[in-house]
Amino acid sequence: MNWLELLYQIFEVCIIPLLGVLTAFAINFLRAKKEEINVKTENELVQKYTNMLFETISDCVIATNQTYVNALKQEGKFDATAQKVAFNKTYEAVLDILSEDAKYYLNNAFGDLNNYIMKRIETEVNANRTSFPPVSSEEACDIAG
Repeated sequence: MNWLELLYQIFEVCIIPLLGVLTAFAINFLRAKKEEINVKTENELVQKYTNMLFETISDCVIATNQTYVNALKQEGKFDATAQKVAFNKTYEAVLDILSEDAKYYLNNAFGDLNNYIMKRIETEVNANRTSFPPVSSEEACDIAG
């Protein structure tokens, strides 16, 4: 028997099955890494869109205050109807700014996105009200009516 045939038999008996095991291990390792990357990417997207949502709501509340609410307050005309209009303006502005992708990811993250946006607007309005207290008790009415 020659050495070349012996090496070929060793290769056939030992190395080829070992390659199959190593291939299976490599495939399982790559699948696990893919899942890890998918989860990390998904979490990063949700975090990105959540931050975007919070900033958008904050910016829209401030903009509505500056362009609508403050003028009515100075005229003493900021009543319950004006509060509802201000809330709706803010709510519509938030929805207009958010992309469809952001709405999709946020809806998956929070469930009912519209309800969540409404609550965050109220929270932001209350936070702004605390930072800048109202001049009269009439202005302290809840924005949701």
